[in-house]
Order: sequence, then C-alpha cells, then structure tokens
Amino acid sequence: MVRHQPLQYYEPQLCLSCLTGIYGCRWKRYQRSHDDTTPWERLWFLLLTLTFGLTLTWLYFWWEVNNDYDEFNWYLYNRMGYWSDWSVPVLMATAAAFTYVAGLQVLALCHIAVGQQMNLHWLHKISSGLLKSQ
Repeated sequence: MVRHQPLQYYEPQLCLSCLTGIYGCRWKRYQRSHDDTTPWERLWFLLLTLTFGLTLTWLYFWWEVNNDYDEFNWYLYNRMGYWSDWSVPVLMATAAAFTYVAGLQVLALCHIAVGQQMNLHWLHKISSGLLKSQ
C-alpha cells in the first residue's frame, strides 16, 4: 500500500490573513508578500498618517468646543432659518472618521511590525483621501 505525503504543509496563519485581508483585501496566502513596500504604498502610508493627524486634531477641536455648540447652532440658524442641533451629528461624524482612520493606521503599523508588504485597498485609499480633503 502506497501512502502519499503532501509536498508542503502550510500553517493557517489566521491573524495574518485577517490583517492583510482587512487592510488590502488580500485574503489568500499566495497574495501576501514579504517583498519591500513600493514607494507608492509608502506615499499612501504617509497620506494615511497625515489624515490620522488631521482627524485627531479635528476631533480634539470638536470635543473641546463644547461650550460653543450653542454659538455654532445660532450661526447655522441665522444662515438657514431653522433651528437644529448640528453639533452632535458633526461630533459623531468626526468620531466615526477618526475611528476608521485610526483602525487603518493600526493595521498599517501591524503590517510593518510583521514584515508584510503594505498594499492599501483602493477603497481605503479613496476614503482616506476624501477625509483628508474635508
């Protein structure tokens, strides 16, 4: 009786699969790479870091301006003609944007720590670019 041995055995590496899958939509083992990160991806990491800093500053500004929420609402009331509390939606949108960018930043730093090639998914590139432009 002949027993066939597998040619190679790969460990599942679930954590690494989730890390590369969420950051760059590379869910398969063969899509991961230990090659050097390309200069364009380093530029995107720099843009992501800049976006992180800007959203952190914007969140801190809206968190500390809580005494002036009423002034902000009065300003908008005079411009639009109806009263609405706009401070809470602005603060929630800012917190959501910061959480999203902070999550991407943590994933990027984990990629650097484990030595994986950074390849940010195009959807994340568009959204971080849009957050920076606001």
